[in-house]
Amino acid sequence: MESQKSSHMPKKTKTTEKKKIIDPCPICNKELHLNHEFTQRVGLLGDFDDVIGWLCPHCNSEFDTDNHLVKFLGEGNVRGEA
Repeated sequence: MESQKSSHMPKKTKTTEKKKIIDPCPICNKELHLNHEFTQRVGLLGDFDDVIGWLCPHCNSEFDTDNHLVKFLGEGNVRGEA
């Protein structure tokens, strides 16, 4: 019985290259870019449904509309989740 060649087996390639981060969070540096149309940023609404900022879904840090840090790593007040 001859040993079978492994040429019909798909070659496993190691991907050592990391994807280039397009839109990193200023705090945790994780990717916020989802695709050409959407982002992973979570919008924050005020009492009158006006946009007051955004939240990083990875570290829960909150930012105002000018990207200034409002709440570091989600510490502080207790909030409900949708």
